[in-house]
Amino acid sequence: MKNIAVIFQKILTYVYKKVTILYIFVHIMNISLHYEHLGEIKVAEKVISIIKVSKVLKRLAKEPYEMTALELSNELNINRSTIHRILNTLISEMMVLKNPSNKKYKIGPTLYHMGSAYLYRQDNSEQIKHILDCIAKETKQSVGYSILAGEKILNIYEIESYQPIKIGYRQGSYYPIHCGVYGKCIMAYLKPKERLKEIVYSNKLIKKTNKTITDPKELLTEYERIRKSGYAISDEESLEGAIGIGAPVKDSNENIIGCVGAAGIKSSLSSKDLEFLKSKVILGAKEISKLMP
Repeated sequence: MKNIAVIFQKILTYVYKKVTILYIFVHIMNISLHYEHLGEIKVAEKVISIIKVSKVLKRLAKEPYEMTALELSNELNINRSTIHRILNTLISEMMVLKNPSNKKYKIGPTLYHMGSAYLYRQDNSEQIKHILDCIAKETKQSVGYSILAGEKILNIYEIESYQPIKIGYRQGSYYPIHCGVYGKCIMAYLKPKERLKEIVYSNKLIKKTNKTITDPKELLTEYERIRKSGYAISDEESLEGAIGIGAPVKDSNENIIGCVGAAGIKSSLSSKDLEFLKSKVILGAKEISKLMP
């Protein structure tokens, strides 16, 4: 009986050790999972912070191009102390500057440098600029070039040297798909057409003037007209008193790359002037298309 008790005691001791080891193992795993969870939370927090920074920079890249911390906080729905922290960090990197007179923030030189790197990364950039400058010199109008960036219209070159009244196009700006020659001309040639239709119906077509197209069906019909004629016209659709003409730039496979656009004050241009402007824009777009692989 004594032997049985000894054996039973040994079994209990063995089981106890195993259970203790198992308990320690489970405890360690719980700690590991806890810290892994904390790590995931920290990563998620960093991602959210990056998104907030991105929102601030994107907002400052739009009109009016200068905003106070309070205006940013209210519009972006981000805590004011967080906005200040983000802005201070961006200022230290020269990505944002603060205007001491009105306390407003604007895009800084570091971002301009980064944007310039993107522009000069574009193939044949010097040749494109030369072609645009020739059009501007001959027509004495504002001339520019925008590209399809993903599914957005991005302006990368703009020349207003010969215009007494500046229309105000800005390099690095995104343009709407429904008004202005850049947006209409580029989107008209987007493939496939099924995706184009989805984009049109999912975008908010904001009315800028009395001539702005805000009906999706009408916009798709306008795209069809542009494809048939080979060029786009914006007659006071984006800005009252301004008229623009744009022609598509395509690659060797006939895929849309961008648009050469020219704009001027409508009252200063005769029908003959507009025909001359149209011919130069179309010719320039064809010359740039030859540079595309």
